[in-house]
Amino acid sequence: MSLLTAIVDIVVALIQLVFAVALALFSITVAINILNRVTKDINEFEEIRKKNLAVAVYIAGILIAVGNVVGQAVSGISKAVVPGAFNLPAIIGGLVQLFIGLPLAIVVITWSQNRVYTWFVKAASKLPKVEIEKFNIQDELKNGNLAVALVLFGTFVDISLVISQGVSFLSEPIASALTSLLG
Repeated sequence: MSLLTAIVDIVVALIQLVFAVALALFSITVAINILNRVTKDINEFEEIRKKNLAVAVYIAGILIAVGNVVGQAVSGISKAVVPGAFNLPAIIGGLVQLFIGLPLAIVVITWSQNRVYTWFVKAASKLPKVEIEKFNIQDELKNGNLAVALVLFGTFVDISLVISQGVSFLSEPIASALTSLLG
């Protein structure tokens, strides 16, 4: 290996690292925006300041879920830019992973919270002495209900693991199709 090749490989590795960090920051921003839309009645940072563990677990679930999906996109793009090679169709496939996976994660996280709420209401309506009309996920989180937060956390992580695996398979067929089309 020549010195020039080694330097180029190191530069490519550093670019991949910078790109991964940028996407990590982007995913945190997206996760915070999801929080702001889903929990209009909760000031998350005020609740954390008050040491509300339920809200902290809830936030962690969303951050991990978004990170799982974005991580697959980073992996797809990184595989396309390896030292000594540059594969444009694979990079495009990785970007498609990101731009399909991230909105899908946002929609499904929001949807799953609504499904969990429906499940809670249905289950609670069967219990004696439970006033179901007073049940509200955001109120439960504000009141520090760790059980609700853990169910949401598990739901978000579970869904993100499934979505990220589905999204991870997008890049290869897209890269193959683009390679065929581009000659």
